[in-house]
Order: sequence, then structure tokens, then C-alpha cells
Amino acid sequence: MREQLHLDIFSLVLPNNPETRLHVVRLHRPENGLPSGLTWSDAGDLAGQEFASVLSSVDTTNPEFGGYAWYTETTEWIINTLQSMGYSVHRLEQWNGRVGGVLLQVFTNGPTFWFKSVTDFNVREFWISRLLADRHPQYFPRVVASEARWNAFLLQHIEGTELHAIENLDTWKKVARSLAEIQVDWMGNSEILLASGAADLRPSALVERLPGFLTHIASAMERQQTLTPAILRATDLSLLERGVEELCLAAADLPFSEGLANADFSPHNTLIHQQKPIYIDWAEACVSLPLIAGEYLWNRMAVEAPERKPWQNTLRRTYLEPWADSYGKSSVEVGARLLPTFAVLAVAMFYHERECHGPSPYDSYLRSLARLLHHQLKELQTTRSVMYA
Repeated sequence: MREQLHLDIFSLVLPNNPETRLHVVRLHRPENGLPSGLTWSDAGDLAGQEFASVLSSVDTTNPEFGGYAWYTETTEWIINTLQSMGYSVHRLEQWNGRVGGVLLQVFTNGPTFWFKSVTDFNVREFWISRLLADRHPQYFPRVVASEARWNAFLLQHIEGTELHAIENLDTWKKVARSLAEIQVDWMGNSEILLASGAADLRPSALVERLPGFLTHIASAMERQQTLTPAILRATDLSLLERGVEELCLAAADLPFSEGLANADFSPHNTLIHQQKPIYIDWAEACVSLPLIAGEYLWNRMAVEAPERKPWQNTLRRTYLEPWADSYGKSSVEVGARLLPTFAVLAVAMFYHERECHGPSPYDSYLRSLARLLHHQLKELQTTRSVMYA
């Protein structure tokens, strides 16, 4: 609508209605007029049960997150906050609006800002973003203002290039090393991170939640409509259970078994600004075996750009060096052997926590993760048996 009809709109976050594909937006600059060929219509003139069902959930006085009146309040807050800093707002441009978060780009007579408000599963980002920016301001966008009523924060805009678009291996190495150094600096602060909302994916916590995880996997497998790919049966899940328990016990023995991590770290949430990395989007921040962040980085790189796969070993060595300097080479070598399997377990458990309340659009993804985890646990068991033979 913004690009083709040139309308300034806000996307309303309405109660979930699986029976409709209609979407409701608020026009927030009506003085601009409608494009040629479009006219206003009274809501009551819109025929059909589907329209009536959706419009019945629209309340123009609703101050709740993503509602019609909520945008009035947030717009006023953004304008007043930036005026106090000496800037006037020219326009707001929405980038997303859904259960979980609203993201607006704010254009002023000076710099550009981002307004982000989070709810539901993403509330942790409100607290974690400020925590990380306070401790490492050179590596995270500066939070210039916040509003706890909406779990909202105003961020400085960073002009940069996504790491994914960078063809220079040295830049990737710099990102890997800086990430490791930040994580090492956070070691010993698990309780602070957990209190700020970071997901608890520590080895001990994963074992505690294993029964519910396996029940969820079994239910997702039962909902599979085809015989392929393979459905994990009760015997498979029993083996998976024992394998996960052994994996978590081994991870818990590491001197760096729990620390700052990101269950969705990728080359897309790192910007290169003035030749240094800026890390963005930590909605999936967690306390876990911290090395999983590096594993996600080089695996995502190889999947999205197969020609960079030869870089993986170099990135792995670069990332693990700060850990070896702090905790010893032998401990890191043990952790590196567990890492590929633990990384799959962590992300599978993360999605389990988010989607465990019934059938989910992520069922097929969770089934894929379970199959991969089952396979990697068998490989890890074989490798360890050979090592100790």
C-alpha cells in the first residue's frame, strides 16, 4: 500500500482470526488524499460476513498494543521525545506490525531513528537490547529513549552493510572474534541475563524440560500427513531422550557451559559500520552454551552462500581462539565436538518453548530439527565411542 498506492498507513494488530485473510490498516496521513480511483466507503456498506467479522474487532478507542488509538499515543510519544532532543519528525514508515512486535522507521530533520515495541515472546528484547548497549556501546545500537508501558525503545539508525553481503574473509573473521570477546566478557553474569528475560537454554534447564519437549515432538510427528521424511517413533524418541541427557551432562561439565548466546544469530543481524561490526536484533537472546552463536554464524553463511563454505574452518578457529585463551585449549576442543549437536538441540528447544501450545505453522520445521538432532546424536555417540575405545 505504501509503495504502490503511496498511502501512509499503520498496520493494526488485531485478535487472531484464522477464518479470514483480510488485513486492517489505519491511514495516518489522510490530508494527503486518496490516489485516483479510490474512494472512501462507510464500514457498514461493506458487504459480507468476513468483513463484518473483522471490522467487529476494530475499536478506534483501543489503546492496547497495535490498536488504532495505540498508534496515536506512540506517535505523540515519538514526536515529543525527539522534540526534547531538538529534532522534528517528518514522517513514520512502518516496517512490520504483528503480534510480537511493531517496527517503525522515524525520519526527522536530522538523523533517522527506529522505534520498536515488543510483546508476547519478544518482550525480552526490550531489556536485553538496553543491557547489551550499556555494556558494549561500540558494538550495539544506542538506545536513545525507552517507554516501559509498551516495552518500546528508540534506537539510533546505523548506516551499514549486512555481513551477508560482505565478500571479505577478514571482515568475517573480525565479526567472529568480536562476538566471542563480547560473550567471554559476559561470562559469570547468567543471572543478570536471565533476570532481563533471556531464554533459559542452559544444559540443566534443557534436561528439566526434556519430557515436555519429547511430548511436543511426538505430537508434531503424529500430525505429519506423509510417510516421508521418516517419522520418529517411540523407540527413536527414547534413544533421543538418552542422547540429549548425555549431551547436556557433557556440556554442563565445561567451564563455559552457560553464558550469553543468541538462538538465531546470523550474518543478517550484523551490520558493518566504519569497518567494525554492529550487532542487531537480539530477540532470541538466551543463556546457553555460548559457542552456539558461532556455530549458527558459520553454518548460516555456508547454507546461504555455498561458495563460502571453505571459510568455515577459518571462522571456527578465529571464533574459538578467545575461548581457548580464557578457558584452555583442551576444554574448548571438547566443547567444539559437542557444539554442532548442542546447537541443534538449543534451537529446537527454543521453538518448542514458543510453539508448544498446539498445532503450529512451525511443526514441519520442528520435525526437521528433531530428525537432525536424532541423526547427530547417533553420530556423536559413535565418535565418542571411537575416542574412548
